[in-house]
Amino acid sequence: MYFFLHPISSLNHLVARLFTDQIVLFASIIFFFYLGASLNSTYWKNLDEKIGNWSSNSRIELLKTRSNDFAIFGNAIFHIAFSLIFAIIVFLAKHKSLLSISILFTLIFSWGLNRLLKIIYKRERPKQVAENTEKRLSYCFPSGHVMASISIYFFSSVLLQNFMPFFPWYLISLVICFFVVLSRIFLNHHFFTDILGGICMGIVALNISIWVYFLLGVL
Repeated sequence: MYFFLHPISSLNHLVARLFTDQIVLFASIIFFFYLGASLNSTYWKNLDEKIGNWSSNSRIELLKTRSNDFAIFGNAIFHIAFSLIFAIIVFLAKHKSLLSISILFTLIFSWGLNRLLKIIYKRERPKQVAENTEKRLSYCFPSGHVMASISIYFFSSVLLQNFMPFFPWYLISLVICFFVVLSRIFLNHHFFTDILGGICMGIVALNISIWVYFLLGVL
């Protein structure tokens, strides 16, 4: 009954539980290591090929032409600017330096862990990228755009939901991350399995950031 009376609030709460639930966390860890160990299996290669062909032949022109715009929200430079501005605003509003430190920790930890994982797996990017798109030279597993976006935007939602609970912050973060995922698919910067790995490790980085948040005693 509550869902029908308050659908946005209910969905917001559901998304919050989904990304911060401990069972989802452990499932994400297990699936990531399974995925990382079986990337070269026939099943995952076929899935990557099917998704790649679908994105290349897709007639959803709006998504294909706007993918570079969507990708901005997963860009490291954008994340740095967003986190710094958010940390400054929070410090000025709440006068808690540890709160700002937790925001910056999420930024540094999520991107730092992503770089480490890419060095460990050393997976080369797809050979073909979308038209008018510059090919990236770094490794691709897991997707840094997806992983860091989940960690940074959802951690921001944890804070904002405490400060302004009348907004569905988790739903907003989900929408942003969804379009970041679409951008990685349509630009062909990643295999689909890179995105799956990014989602898993994004959830892991998010939960570790929340643990640090509580350890710092900033609530």
